[in-house]
Amino acid sequence: MNRLIFLLLLASPVAAVPVVPNFGSGLVTSHTESKTVVRENIVSESYRSGFEYTVSGTGVEPASGIVSPPVSGNVLTLSDRTQWRQTVPGNAFQFAETLNQPGLIERVSIDRETITETVIDSTSTFTQ
Repeated sequence: MNRLIFLLLLASPVAAVPVVPNFGSGLVTSHTESKTVVRENIVSESYRSGFEYTVSGTGVEPASGIVSPPVSGNVLTLSDRTQWRQTVPGNAFQFAETLNQPGLIERVSIDRETITETVIDSTSTFTQ
């Protein structure tokens, strides 16, 4: 019985039918929209790692030859800093003394949101 089915399959003629499109022309349209949201939080901090001691002026001079205050460990001893005097007593003078200690100098924080929207419309035309 199996041999008979096998023989029948061998004896059957095979014919291909051509596929012919049944359209003359076509049009394809596409519409794509996308939206991207980027949220950022940028933080920048600047630190001073040491002391800044500044003295400036006109018509003044240090009472001793040493201008910087002494340092004991990591601490400035301001009570032992140099004393200043007018070069010519009674004349005009200017004097400024500034001490900036280690620590945070400034902190900048930026919060921003960037939104990008994209729209793409495309049309394709084809004919046979």
